[in-house]
Amino acid sequence: MGTAMSGITGIFRRDGQDVDPADIKKMNDKIAHRGPDGSRVWCEGPVAFGHQMLHTTQESLHEILPFEDEESGLVITADARIDNRKDLAPQLGIEDNEHVSDSYFILKAYEKWGEKCPEELLGDFAFAIWDKMKEKVFCTRDHVGVKPFYYYLTDELFIFSTEIKALFESHNLSRNLNKLKLAYYLSSVYTDRSLTFYENIYPLTAAFSLIINKNTESLEKYWDIDPNSSLILNSEEDYKNAFRNIFAESIKCRLRSAYPIGFELSGGLDSSSIVCMAKNIIKKNSSIQKEINAYSMIFKMIPETDESFYIKKVVDSGGINPNLINSDNISPLDNISSILWHQDQPFYTVNISILWNMYQKMQKDNIRIVLSGNGGDEVISYGNNYFRDLAVSLKWKTLLNEIISLSNNINIKSSNLFYRLVFIPLIPQFIKKYIKSGKNKPDLILNDELLNELGGEDHIKNLEFNLIAAKAKSARKHHHFMISQLSHQYNLEMKDRTVAAFKIEPRFPFFDKRMIEFCFAIPTDMKFRYGWNRYIQRISMDNIVPKDIQWRVGKNYFNPVLEKNLIFHEKKNLERIFSVNNNLLENYLDLNRINEIYQDYKMADYDEINKIWLVTILYLWIKRNFPLH
Repeated sequence: MGTAMSGITGIFRRDGQDVDPADIKKMNDKIAHRGPDGSRVWCEGPVAFGHQMLHTTQESLHEILPFEDEESGLVITADARIDNRKDLAPQLGIEDNEHVSDSYFILKAYEKWGEKCPEELLGDFAFAIWDKMKEKVFCTRDHVGVKPFYYYLTDELFIFSTEIKALFESHNLSRNLNKLKLAYYLSSVYTDRSLTFYENIYPLTAAFSLIINKNTESLEKYWDIDPNSSLILNSEEDYKNAFRNIFAESIKCRLRSAYPIGFELSGGLDSSSIVCMAKNIIKKNSSIQKEINAYSMIFKMIPETDESFYIKKVVDSGGINPNLINSDNISPLDNISSILWHQDQPFYTVNISILWNMYQKMQKDNIRIVLSGNGGDEVISYGNNYFRDLAVSLKWKTLLNEIISLSNNINIKSSNLFYRLVFIPLIPQFIKKYIKSGKNKPDLILNDELLNELGGEDHIKNLEFNLIAAKAKSARKHHHFMISQLSHQYNLEMKDRTVAAFKIEPRFPFFDKRMIEFCFAIPTDMKFRYGWNRYIQRISMDNIVPKDIQWRVGKNYFNPVLEKNLIFHEKKNLERIFSVNNNLLENYLDLNRINEIYQDYKMADYDEINKIWLVTILYLWIKRNFPLH
């Protein structure tokens, strides 16, 4: 392994002028919090690269970035972890030992395969290479966007960084609010991966490469899930073994570390599967000398959210060092000033102050890597639309058995399930639209001026998440949508910036490319069977995860914490934000409408609690970044 969660910066003067070394230094210093173990810049003519180093793996202890390879004339800066070093080593003619960094593997991969090199890499990465011979910068980002990469591009200038804040340190870039992104944020449009809240600042989209030379630029997609990929094995046992092997490998390659590792343990199926599987791997591999340091948020005063029962089941299975963190009396806006500085943009996450508190505890324990269960829902699949598939293909016996099984599992009448899971999905879309047109439309809180400026109300509503998801009618199409269209990238960026504040690198076994491709390719009846969603994961965790968790029906969410604590701790703030005289929000929002929503919330109507949260965060962010608007 290699560079771990560090920070990268870069400038390319396309007009041919020399970069001022002070510019790259200012950019690099702005993200100093990401790399306590070294700060370095490289500058030559029209190009400059910077790097902030965070050591996490044995290999990273010997690494120097930016790195110039005198033989090839290539220069690299990278925030990367490469998981297939063993396979790459013989192909690239280099050794796989701790004195060879991941960035050197990347450099040699580029030397051999050129712009095709990301197709050969496995892991999480964002890197830039200056190819002196061809006078171009080659940038790329991993398959799902675990590692962040933002950039600004004009005919004269290309600037990039791990965090947006660094971009504004160079060439007097102006901060202009991107109103379209603001509208998406407030309107349940989660599928956009190409915009930020700042005009002319873009994220490099996951699974894309960006190639920049003096006169041209191109964006190229190097990976996607093949919608037709299919994997048929001989038996349920074969699927179970295959899943278990891939899952174990996706965890094992994320356990390499020179420092203590933390595990998020929520009590849900995903985090519990990772903790229990990691425990098995460590037991069998004497070379991995790692403790299982599990960190769990508990809510004694908010039982609707508390998962203590399930967390205890995992801890009682032995071999785990538990850290239980009381989290039910923390304001959702605790540490908000620091959080907003680190985030750079508004965010959706309702439990961010609670996470902040947990990562603070990890940092005190010298944790530098955290394994998280994020992505399990989407990657493994709930089997959505499977009932519709069975009806369309006239598999009535299987359909009936599945509905009865599901009814028994979740204690909902089978007739209700049939109506919801079979009858409604079979109604053609144009009839649904006609039925809906007579009812209240989805509630937009943007004001008329902004809606008109952005192309009208319908334009925004047609991008609404549920509407787009409804077009993916079959179970396979829905799964494909959940993996490839839903913007995990945005959530992963949020998570990265949060843990970076505490000098920690996040790792996500479920977002391993091998896991994604396997889970998509297997038949739907391995994703949903006998009334159980995520069936393949459940059976594969036999004798690994405690049965109470393996066969859990649902899980608890954080909304009850937000509902109770936001108004309890922040009433004075909320009164100001949701005032009909809020001149900071009047350019964007219908102030009367948001005030109505707030008055309902005060009366314990929590239907629109997420809108309350989004508006609150947006207001605090605008106040911080655009106080004169």
